[in-house]
Amino acid sequence: MRYFIFLGFLLLALISCGDDSITIALCPAEMAPDPASTPPSGWTLVEYGGDAHTAAGSYYVRDEALLTEWNIIALKVASQPEGSKAAVVRLNEYAIRKMKKFSSDPANIKKPLALSINGRWASFTPLLEASSDRMTLRGFTPEEAEQLERYIKTK
Repeated sequence: MRYFIFLGFLLLALISCGDDSITIALCPAEMAPDPASTPPSGWTLVEYGGDAHTAAGSYYVRDEALLTEWNIIALKVASQPEGSKAAVVRLNEYAIRKMKKFSSDPANIKKPLALSINGRWASFTPLLEASSDRMTLRGFTPEEAEQLERYIKTK
């Protein structure tokens, strides 16, 4: 009998746990000089519709991410004027070192960073200064922001 009670509680626990998985990738990007041309090796051509911070256009996005959801150790969600959400995130030591190395090159300052959330290109916000242990990621829907909060709390 105890076995069935345990299985019942386990089943309830599994059912109550929603899908907290989320995929995030922050990648270097640059405007494509000619959208009809083939991107360089290691880059992908992405069409972006634009937002309040970034112009619409064709971008080359680096295939290798600078950071992912695994590199976020804490966050605070903030509302944006246009209705989207931004996440002010704190990074782990690996991401801090990687972002500091990337942002220490003056050629990377003012270039866009492409944010992919669950496979959707959410923003192409320019990197305006050398990074620290925190950064702001823009372009989340309210549902994605909640999903990221749950993911960070349970990882």
